[in-house]
Amino acid sequence: MLLTDNPVLDSTGDRFGFVPHARVLCDAIKATRDLPLSVALYGAWGTGKSSFMNICRSLFEEQGTPVVTFNPWKYDQREEIWHALIQTILDEIAAKITQGPEAGRSVQLQHALKKAATLSRTAAWLMTRKAVVPLSGGLVSTADADALKEAWDDGNLLEYRHVNQFEHDFAEVVEEFTGGGRLVILIDDLDRCTPEAAITVLDSLKLFLGEASCVFVLAMDQQVIASAVAQRFSGDEEIGRRYLEKLVQFPYHLPHVTFESMFSHLRQEVVGLGDDSALWQLIRVAYGQNPRRVRRFVNALNLTVVSLRMHSMPSRDRMLHAAVLLTIRLQHPEFYAMISRSPESWRRMDEAANGDISALRQEELVLFQRDNDLAELLHATSSSRREPAFPPPPGKTEIDALTEVLSVTTGGGSDGSPEPGTSVAGVGTR
Repeated sequence: MLLTDNPVLDSTGDRFGFVPHARVLCDAIKATRDLPLSVALYGAWGTGKSSFMNICRSLFEEQGTPVVTFNPWKYDQREEIWHALIQTILDEIAAKITQGPEAGRSVQLQHALKKAATLSRTAAWLMTRKAVVPLSGGLVSTADADALKEAWDDGNLLEYRHVNQFEHDFAEVVEEFTGGGRLVILIDDLDRCTPEAAITVLDSLKLFLGEASCVFVLAMDQQVIASAVAQRFSGDEEIGRRYLEKLVQFPYHLPHVTFESMFSHLRQEVVGLGDDSALWQLIRVAYGQNPRRVRRFVNALNLTVVSLRMHSMPSRDRMLHAAVLLTIRLQHPEFYAMISRSPESWRRMDEAANGDISALRQEELVLFQRDNDLAELLHATSSSRREPAFPPPPGKTEIDALTEVLSVTTGGGSDGSPEPGTSVAGVGTR
């Protein structure tokens, strides 16, 4: 009954028609000659970026293109995150070499393996000693630790005085590992990181890895990352956008999930109203084509309908009332609190959505004029519509009963507090 929010794992699990789009992108990346290449996969919160990245990974693997996946949001500290990025790439290269059928017979691969191990030890030493400032121009704060240096300096460890040397040797490892091909590095969830961590990842691509035959595919919410960069420059959003334009050579915007594919995938998962056109009208208007937001709504609605069934089998009208009131609670908490205090507000606002604002009280009028999304929702779910048919707004007794159930199934009290991940305007946050 409850839907998970897990991304699809590969191209065989595609539910929203991403595979054809992903195949076009992957083919274009494979055909690109001038490397390195940085590709931004732009998409808002909850629109399927991780699923799209997983599909791309499986398509690259089918083509025989080596792929490394890195998820930076697990790391909080700047020292950790640049090191984790480099270490993940080197570890994956080493693992792929040692597991490959030709590793033992190939002098080139063995040389790449040896150099990757050296770079890995060097990166670990640099992080532990925090001696990255001479290399990176201030990426990480400095702190000498001569005793630790002596412990590491066994004659095999290279101390890189210039970032260019590290960058050059990394490029050589990639060249030998891929046999003159390319290494694809997928970096997901940048917009879930703290601003400092997200920028550290972007800086690291330029400072350490910018010479190699790599393709970096970065999944992110463009506005979130641009705003994070802007924090460096007194909140200047234009500078944030220009920074991304310089870093990203090809911006790719995630294709929209069609409403038809979402309906086809989820209709069997909805308790009681799966085939009701009115419910899907509500979903279309309130949640759009954002799979994550739709799943969360369906989960809450399913729990609500099952809870109502504990007392008696709810009618269609009652389930639709619950669906609309649930949406109001999740996306318009101020109006939800108003309904809780004065149930007649729903009826008056319903009339206002159909052109008659004469009965509105002052606070209702202010809210109606300020919240365009609420007005659109009320108009789309009004009982004056012929198709699909919605019931009239419920009275006080029904609203009191439904708000009591919703206080359990959506958490918290009945004061209209917004759910985590939503805002008053109904826009999902990250």
